[in-house]
Amino acid sequence: MSERGIQIGDHLLLQCPPSDAEVCKVSAGYVFIEWPWREGDPESRYRWNGQLAFPRSSNSFEWLNTPWRIEPDAEDLNEGDVCMVGIPPTRVIVRAVHAYHPAKELGWLPRPNAGLSVVPVGEFEDDDEAGYLIYPDGAEPIVIQQISESPGSTP
Repeated sequence: MSERGIQIGDHLLLQCPPSDAEVCKVSAGYVFIEWPWREGDPESRYRWNGQLAFPRSSNSFEWLNTPWRIEPDAEDLNEGDVCMVGIPPTRVIVRAVHAYHPAKELGWLPRPNAGLSVVPVGEFEDDDEAGYLIYPDGAEPIVIQQISESPGSTP
């Protein structure tokens, strides 16, 4: 992420405008939605079905490990429903910066060239297992604003 100057310890503000998504499947613990931004990678050895799963309970620890939010609540959704998925303004701390050369093959397009491991500010900052990975150059229109730089970073 050197092109953006983002480093470990930086504070960022993440946002993604909400988009409509269809609920494909519902289980006791998860709701599966058709992801509105990515497309399958026909050249990939991995086959992505175009869906992402989210916990049905907003009290789930897993909700703290994703910046994405769904409206209405996942608990209230049924197969065939349309919901909104996006990232409300979320302050995070960068834990790791990943560069992928060649671009990372995950089964969808575009293949990311970079990834940021982040954890929400004030949420489990001391827990090495908490947080999530975002792809700044992915298909999702995530807006990343640098709030503050890590101590010792160079302007």
